[in-house]
Amino acid sequence: MTELLDSSSRSLVFAVFSVFVVICLMLCVITGADEDDRALVRSDSRRLRSWQQGVAMGGDTTTVATVTVLVGMVATTGFDGFGVMLGSLVGVLLFLVLVIEPLRAHASLTAPDLLDARGSGGPAVRVAWGVVTLLVCFPLLVVQLVVVGNVAAAVLGQPGARTGCIVVIGVVMTALAVSGGIRGTGVVMIAKSAIALPVLVVAAGLVLHRFGGDLGRLLDAAALGSGTGEAFLRPGGYTGDGWAGAVNRVGQILGMTMATLAMPAVLMRAIATKSPRGARTVGRWMLGELVVLYGALAVVGVGAAALAGGVLREAGPSAQVFTPLLLGRALDGGGLLVAALACVLFLTALAAVVDVTLAAGITLGRDVLAASGDRRKERVDGAASRWSAALTGLAAAAVAVVCADWNLVVVSTLWLGLCGASLAPVLLYALYWPGFTARGALWCLWGATVVTVVALAVSPYASGVPGAIWPDHDFRLWDVTIPGLVTTPAGFLLGWLGSVTDRRRTGGAGRPSGGASRVPSADEFRRLPRS
Repeated sequence: MTELLDSSSRSLVFAVFSVFVVICLMLCVITGADEDDRALVRSDSRRLRSWQQGVAMGGDTTTVATVTVLVGMVATTGFDGFGVMLGSLVGVLLFLVLVIEPLRAHASLTAPDLLDARGSGGPAVRVAWGVVTLLVCFPLLVVQLVVVGNVAAAVLGQPGARTGCIVVIGVVMTALAVSGGIRGTGVVMIAKSAIALPVLVVAAGLVLHRFGGDLGRLLDAAALGSGTGEAFLRPGGYTGDGWAGAVNRVGQILGMTMATLAMPAVLMRAIATKSPRGARTVGRWMLGELVVLYGALAVVGVGAAALAGGVLREAGPSAQVFTPLLLGRALDGGGLLVAALACVLFLTALAAVVDVTLAAGITLGRDVLAASGDRRKERVDGAASRWSAALTGLAAAAVAVVCADWNLVVVSTLWLGLCGASLAPVLLYALYWPGFTARGALWCLWGATVVTVVALAVSPYASGVPGAIWPDHDFRLWDVTIPGLVTTPAGFLLGWLGSVTDRRRTGGAGRPSGGASRVPSADEFRRLPRS
């Protein structure tokens, strides 16, 4: 592949990125956690306005893998890439309708607070939720760091610098997460959105202008440029054909919907909303941002197929992460637009990893390490979460260096599957089923995790085909690569089964025996004041 940037554009990218990092670090120090560590885990982002919180939450759902891999999927497979966008938007709608207001009513710091309030919590459930959350966050961090390390090395024109890029970026992002706290990282997320969204909209506008604003002409050119012809506009390009393809397509939309519903960083910010009215304002801004963003990404992906499809086919699947940059080269020959798109990738990675690192650190410090202690000691929780965030970020950078050459699609599928099959059912059951118990939560969290791991272990992602983790071995039992249609219902089933077979479950009350009072219904506790 030819160099993506000339020397002047390369200098511009790193100048802008360096200035942004310095500004974000200063903002994190100024607006971040108090020196007594309590603000790191407290919902200190309540000082943000509701619209700012909405922009930050919209940015939480957009990672650098979303921008690069999603655009690459649209450019190479067409229809199936749009399915991922649809699943994500449906997940956001369900989150705004079903989750955000009742969640903020009873969770003070993390989602297990809600389980405790609803009578289905306890130390064991808190630890289980925390462990599964870490299993979601850690692979996500690794994927982000590998993608941005590859992009940084390509922008430098030095493929051998990838390891150094991963380490440096990982350390910078960890420092921002530890120093900023919830409110400081929210400011970083808002700044990222303020830069990334306009650049992507401009790129989409340039694509449409190139084709005279005619969407039909653009789609025809994309079908031709992708090399797939009319198949570009039909399902199956990524998910495959036959029964396995059908299962993959439904699982793709269902899994993405449920994963978006329970992303740890988004839940962290939802808990920090100020009031029911503020939650609705947050939801409007979040949804509006994502509709504009996904619309721009769809046009950018189709434009990349039309204008750079030949380059993508020659470079192979590994080039998909560079799809936005390749489109920029096709539109302006590697000038300002490529530099701006490269900055978008860097800033998106920085903001996403900062927030995920913080969410993982708070979960590790509060829900795993401090689960057996006195959770009223916010100072202890804050210190543990700060050190946990630092440990998580640095460990993710080290693992990303080791896993840089792995097939990261299976890693992405793993964290999405765990989030949608384990966390989302527990969250919905706790909100809307009074009969949900701690045993049901444990069965769902641990059982769905095992089902998801096994489903991927016996899929083509693990063995039997080129690009698998172990291509020289073959222990496949099915050809499904996106098992959301199996794992998500399994999570709901395990949660229900564990609850109805719980001996401590009282008839109709919906709480274990020995509780202090009746657990309120979903409608009742939504009207209660926030503690």
